[in-house]
Amino acid sequence: MPSRVVALPFFLMILVAGYFAYAVDSQYALWVIGPFVALVMIFVFSPQIDWWWYKKHPPQLPKPLLAFLEKYSRFYLNLNPGDQKKFRERMALFPMSKDFKSQSEEGTVPEDIKAVVSACALPLTLQQEAFLLPKFETVIVYPRPFPSPQYPEHFHSSEIFEEDGVVIFAAEHLLNGFMEPLKYYDIGLHEWSRVWMLSQPEVQWPELEEDFWEQLTAMSRFPREAIEKWINRPDVELLPVAIVHFFHFPRQFLAVAPSVYVQFQILFNAKSVN
Repeated sequence: MPSRVVALPFFLMILVAGYFAYAVDSQYALWVIGPFVALVMIFVFSPQIDWWWYKKHPPQLPKPLLAFLEKYSRFYLNLNPGDQKKFRERMALFPMSKDFKSQSEEGTVPEDIKAVVSACALPLTLQQEAFLLPKFETVIVYPRPFPSPQYPEHFHSSEIFEEDGVVIFAAEHLLNGFMEPLKYYDIGLHEWSRVWMLSQPEVQWPELEEDFWEQLTAMSRFPREAIEKWINRPDVELLPVAIVHFFHFPRQFLAVAPSVYVQFQILFNAKSVN
C-alpha cells in the first residue's frame, strides 16, 4: 500500500533514534517524537493517501479478470478504446472503496465476485467523475438466495439496506445475470441502479406507468412475473428494471420506447445504438 511506503522512512527514524537513545545518550529519545507523530498522521489518513495514489496511478486489472470481462461483458466490448481503458481502471479501483463480506463457509469474497459486483455498477457512472457510490460502502455476498430482517419470509437474490449503506447479493444469481444477461436477469445492475437513484435525488426520472412492464417484456421476453420470481422480493420496482433493460437491450428499447430511451440516454450520457 502506498501509505506504508510513505511510513517506512519515519519507522526507520524511530528505530535509529531508539538505538542512539539506548547506546549513546537517552536525550536522543526526543528524536522519536517527530517521526512518531508523522506515523500516527499517516495511519489516520492512510485511506486518503492510498486513494490519492491509486487515482493518479490506477492499478492494472489482472489478466484473468480482464479475460473474464472481455468474454462476458457486451457493454465493455461496445465501448470505444478510451472508455474501455476508463472502465478497466475503475473496475480495479471500485472494490477498494467497498467493504466486502462473505456469508459462505470460506469466509472471503473471491476476486471474480468482487470484479462482477464492480462491473455491474460501472455502466451507470462511467461518464461521471464520481463513480464510487459512496453512500453504500458494504457489499455482502451469500452463496445462494437468502432471507433477511427486511424480508424474513422470502429467500431472495438481492436487496439494499439504505440505513446502513449495504448491498446484498446471492453469488449464484449475480454471476448468471452478469455472464448471460439475455437469459438471466441482471440483479447486480438492478441493485446498483437502485443505489444510483438514491444517490441522485435531484434527477428527474421518467414517469413510467404500470403497463410499461409489458413494453419491457417485448424488449427482453422477460415476463414481469419471471423477474419478480428471480429476485423474489415483494417490492421489485419498475424503474430499476427499465434501467437494466436500457443497458442490456438497447436496440429493442429504442424500437419499443424511443422517448424513454432518449431520456435514459441523456441521464447516463450514453452513446446512441444507431
